[in-house]
Amino acid sequence: MNRQLFKFLALITSIVIFSACGKGPDQEPLPRLVKVVVLGQVGEVAQELGAIKDPGVLRFDASGKVMEVLVKSGDTVFAGQSLARIIPNSVTSESSVMISYRAAKAELQSAEADFKRYADLKNKNFISASEFDRRLATIQSARAKYEQAIESIGFVTMRAIEAGKVSQMNITVGQVISNQDIVGAIITDKTNKNITKEKSTTKASFRIPTTAIHSDGVSVFKLTLDKGSQSTGKISAVKLVLGKIDDQSAELISGLGAGDIVIATGWHALSEGQQVRIAIAEKAQ
Repeated sequence: MNRQLFKFLALITSIVIFSACGKGPDQEPLPRLVKVVVLGQVGEVAQELGAIKDPGVLRFDASGKVMEVLVKSGDTVFAGQSLARIIPNSVTSESSVMISYRAAKAELQSAEADFKRYADLKNKNFISASEFDRRLATIQSARAKYEQAIESIGFVTMRAIEAGKVSQMNITVGQVISNQDIVGAIITDKTNKNITKEKSTTKASFRIPTTAIHSDGVSVFKLTLDKGSQSTGKISAVKLVLGKIDDQSAELISGLGAGDIVIATGWHALSEGQQVRIAIAEKAQ
């Protein structure tokens, strides 16, 4: 009898242990949405890649509680700029998340206060331009660090896909929203795209939008799609050889080929090896 009881208790213990092991960690936030261009392909490819999101319509990629609203109606925004943040419903360890969030927020606020003081000193010519530039680099680094910290602890950030002006922002801190809710709108910039097209003697001549080119003047982020996916993949930096450049695009000499997918804008908010999702896909010129 004791032996049967012992086996029964051992079985129950095993079930409890396996059940506990089966509980996975909190779901990871969805990969960031990006705008891409496809080299040397016609519009059907962009359609296959899921070019379905209107850059003027603002919505989150997850459901959750609004923690920060960073812009208001009338603000001018650049591509990739953070607009608002939520704690998604998938994040259950709220106490530890909030401690990390408050620490990151306090560090950024301290850096911003220091920068404001140095900006005032610069306006009064009390510090040199080189010292102000150094302080500017410091605050930019602090903001980038904050963005990374916020995303690493599970927050979901809504960003502008294209530059423009915020026409609506209909959310407040503490509000609970769904990923189906339209929370705002942007009137996107529509620059003149009637660029004179030069005939090239080479068979495959493509142009890369200047918004895709990194600050070194030669690099872009190339997106490699995951196996079996038409919208999600990882990015890697690729160095190009470029030809003629104007204010909107650069001639591609080498480094990429037909069918390659390039991050079109907002590269400064991304990092090597990051997982992203295609929101808008366009054909390169």
